[in-house]
Amino acid sequence: MNRGARAVALLACLAGCFGGIPATPPPAVAVMPFDPYGGAIYVPAIVNGDSAWLMFDTGLSRTGLDRDYAKSAGATPVADTGATAVLRSLRLGDLRLDNYRTALYPLAGLSEASGRQQQGLLGHDVLHRFAVEIDYPTHRVRLLDAASYRYAGPGTAVPFTPDADLPLLRAKIKARGRRAIPARLLLDTGASGLCLILTAPFVEQHGLASVAPAIEAPIGTGLAGELHGTIVRLQQLELGRLRVASPTTGLGGENKGFLGRTDIDGVIGNAVFEGSRLIVDYARRRADVGIRAGDELLLIDGRGVGEADLSDVRKTLRVDGATHRLMLRRDVDTIRVALRLRRLL
Repeated sequence: MNRGARAVALLACLAGCFGGIPATPPPAVAVMPFDPYGGAIYVPAIVNGDSAWLMFDTGLSRTGLDRDYAKSAGATPVADTGATAVLRSLRLGDLRLDNYRTALYPLAGLSEASGRQQQGLLGHDVLHRFAVEIDYPTHRVRLLDAASYRYAGPGTAVPFTPDADLPLLRAKIKARGRRAIPARLLLDTGASGLCLILTAPFVEQHGLASVAPAIEAPIGTGLAGELHGTIVRLQQLELGRLRVASPTTGLGGENKGFLGRTDIDGVIGNAVFEGSRLIVDYARRRADVGIRAGDELLLIDGRGVGEADLSDVRKTLRVDGATHRLMLRRDVDTIRVALRLRRLL
């Protein structure tokens, strides 16, 4: 067995055998495949009996449909506002919502910018009722009963900030040669393929526009179309115990729309979690990121494992109650986690 294969096989055992005593997960209320496209993810839905793909968007307050699609699907407009409609039924896997009130959005600009016809967006008003599990390797989303769900595993838990209903996470970002900067990042599964997008006021406040090298380019898409700025690689993203090296980052270059917001400092997208299982636990207001089989183990407590004997490494990771600091390689990213070992019963 070569060094790389040894590390992968070890971590597969670690995640399955020594990651803690997993609670029995509650039955899924709904299970849906998802289609990754343009950095976002889309789930199938049945809207008034008509099939549709909805962008799965943890950063959006209200579920909504494109105005033109809503009309063709037979949604009933609410006359007093003109901005909402009532659906006879909205089905997501086995979940059915009857007489559900949704927003109406002008999604033509988003469709043009993304290159995909946008029929609607699935947002916080539906998702906050559940513990939401996004399994990136298997392309599955599970909506779990929030009251009975408990996470017990080797991953990293990141609490939501106390001043926001949406999943706003406290993080730190670091540009090379500078101190780490605290940042309030909205967990946004509807964001672009970048790891991070930072707002223009935050970029200006911390002088990040001088980070080089930088490429001027569209950095994402919003309801009004493309978001403009520059793309850079920061040195590190710190999210709880999770460390991501060289995250691709969009720096907002215009003070309008989302990029002009001051209540948040930016968004964190799917690219950070690819290869992982992300759990958004709305009831307990936290996100959990798990170690995945296939992660390559590089260091244990600062010591390399490439030259170590497999039996010695296994022995190190079989001490009940011990905590170890691991450095992992996941695709092109380097991740650091702290892992407390507990033997299965």
